[in-house]
Amino acid sequence: MTVDKLRTAEEARREAEERRQVKAVQDGCAKVTAALALTPLVAFVVMLAVGALHGVVPAVAPVGYGTTVLLVLGLDAAALITKKFRK
Repeated sequence: MTVDKLRTAEEARREAEERRQVKAVQDGCAKVTAALALTPLVAFVVMLAVGALHGVVPAVAPVGYGTTVLLVLGLDAAALITKKFRK
């Protein structure tokens, strides 16, 4: 005959905190993965928008795909830093 060990309230709180931390890490990884996966698409759209703007206003310099990828990464980094300091 086996007897189940009853959990104390402290053990239950500790397990709930561990589950919350694991969920937070999983959510963070999912957000980073989604952002990295969407970066090439966003860069392509920005490149097309700058190209269209260059067609209308020749003073705007045309940029290539590599430049727009770096631009999008830089803007994402700036947004992250701004968001961190605003809190």
